[in-house]
Amino acid sequence: MTGPDAGRIGEATVRRSLDDEHEVLVLVADCGPLFAAYLDHARRWESLPDGLSQTLMRQGLGAATLHLACRPRGESVGWTLHIPRPPTNVFLTGDSRSRTVTGRIFTENVRDTEQGRIYVQIARGDGTPLMSTVEIEGVDVLQIFEAYYRQSEQRPARFYEITDEEFVMFAGLPETDTEWLRDLPREQAIGIAGDGLRLLDEQVYRFQCGCSLEKILETVRTMFSERPEELFAGEAGVEVFCPRCARRWWVDRDDFKVTE
Repeated sequence: MTGPDAGRIGEATVRRSLDDEHEVLVLVADCGPLFAAYLDHARRWESLPDGLSQTLMRQGLGAATLHLACRPRGESVGWTLHIPRPPTNVFLTGDSRSRTVTGRIFTENVRDTEQGRIYVQIARGDGTPLMSTVEIEGVDVLQIFEAYYRQSEQRPARFYEITDEEFVMFAGLPETDTEWLRDLPREQAIGIAGDGLRLLDEQVYRFQCGCSLEKILETVRTMFSERPEELFAGEAGVEVFCPRCARRWWVDRDDFKVTE
């Protein structure tokens, strides 16, 4: 499914098709270029993650992209996967309107707990964000997303890894045979995904956080408006990290001041 038409650096192409025989929506994502952009970003702003962290983020970006591609436009989602062994937090976020997705791995200063959990926040328009928490087991991000679907989305979904770069999602519809989908083996799923289904459309998602100096300034002004010295410590400026993607921004004291 890869080839000369594979997505450009930083982009994941998602093909959405309908399996009329089984009444399921089938989404296939080529996330290789998107994951490559994440690695470039990590090398520049943090450090190259270890092998397990790379696997978690590769699967996480694939699952998040597929999820967003089957959601209504105008929805943004944030996921935090807390994995207790080894203590790791996987942060993912994306937006179905701008068709962007980003993520970050935390392996230091992670709270040591016995139970894994996935925390999900969904925002639609100007409404109050919806929050949910699901207990999880293991470190397979695709299985974690399936557990979230079973317990919070109230509809069946299966996620499969085709290759290191490609992922497929089977999203249940009202007429889907849920037992068939629950028991669908990987080999059969891959065969169905590549078997001439009725193509609905293609979508392109980009690895992009959306952070900017203006947004960073707004955040630090809110946090330190009454105590700027706690931020600047007598200096003319300070380096601030984006909490979503770890990009570094330089904040000048003069820019921090809010003009009347």
